[in-house]
Amino acid sequence: MNSRRSLSRKYVLYLAVLPKYRTECMTLLRQKMGNDLSIYVSPEHLDPSVRTGVPGDFYKSVSLHRVLGKRAFIQTGFIGQAMSAQTSVIDLNPRSLTAWIILTARLLLRRRTLVWGHIHPQAGVTARTAGLRRLMRRMSAGTISYTYRDAEKAKHDLPGAPVWTAPNSLYRNDDIEPAAASAPYGRTDIIYVGRFAPSKKVKLLIQGFAEAAKSANDIRLKLIGGGAEEDELRALAKLLGVEDKISFPGWIDDLGELRTHYSTAFCSASPGFAGLGLTQSLGFGIPMIVARDEPHSPEIELEETGAVHYFDSDSPLALSTAILALWKDRAKLPDTEASAFTKRRYSAEAMAEGIESALLDRQPRDIYVEA
Repeated sequence: MNSRRSLSRKYVLYLAVLPKYRTECMTLLRQKMGNDLSIYVSPEHLDPSVRTGVPGDFYKSVSLHRVLGKRAFIQTGFIGQAMSAQTSVIDLNPRSLTAWIILTARLLLRRRTLVWGHIHPQAGVTARTAGLRRLMRRMSAGTISYTYRDAEKAKHDLPGAPVWTAPNSLYRNDDIEPAAASAPYGRTDIIYVGRFAPSKKVKLLIQGFAEAAKSANDIRLKLIGGGAEEDELRALAKLLGVEDKISFPGWIDDLGELRTHYSTAFCSASPGFAGLGLTQSLGFGIPMIVARDEPHSPEIELEETGAVHYFDSDSPLALSTAILALWKDRAKLPDTEASAFTKRRYSAEAMAEGIESALLDRQPRDIYVEA
């Protein structure tokens, strides 16, 4: 009897992956929940470039199998723990057949299940899978949203259904500070952080940078990250005659090292869709140039800070114009207001608080939202 009661009090996260940038949030959540929390994830997602990166002792690994021509996936292992937990959290992702299985079975058993993820597909509310996401939310006991704006959409979609916000965050509250420059005009760099993949349109960034460099000889471009397109990007830089103005530092996860790079930046750029990198850049007080018509991730809600500067999508000339406009204003950086806004609303503490509140079925304390 005691064993069953102990098991019934457990909380389970059964998710596809937990990338490395979730480490701070998961560290705090595990500290709060202790042995009452169990986490089960797979080594990689449907897209194999999206991998679990939190420390190995945070979770138990389950297998992921791609099915239906790699358009969906099913996970195997520890399903019983997800079924029997007092509250289980699963992906709000219609491509996860495991999520459907757990959600349906626990609904029949009248056990509390929460869905966590993007309220709408990246393609928007009219996408084919939008209705499936809404169905998953109807079948669940509540939704955990990545952003505040999406949480409001969720409440409007299903009035009366519980919604919690766990803002998609990278760093702890104390680590979100403006990146100061050594001198007012010590900022020379445009920064890109992320994958070198077609959807991120890094080639467009090099083209726009090359055009801007004709008018501002001192500017430099740092491409922090990596991916399949790196050789092509280097070749394009050479073709455009700007290879000596572009550096490839590789992947950088260390916060102190990233802060050093942002301290010499006058802007960051997202020539494809913008995502979590927007939170990082604005946390350091550095504005981001963003393509206007792209399927941006919900973090684009940070545009309300005024530190998001749009350019016409797929236009190197428009991107160049945006670069030069921020180059002229570089002495005003860092943007301390944008950094403070991000610190208040997008810390690992705020994210962990949202998940904990959802698990415990309580109203979030919102202690990191207001100044």
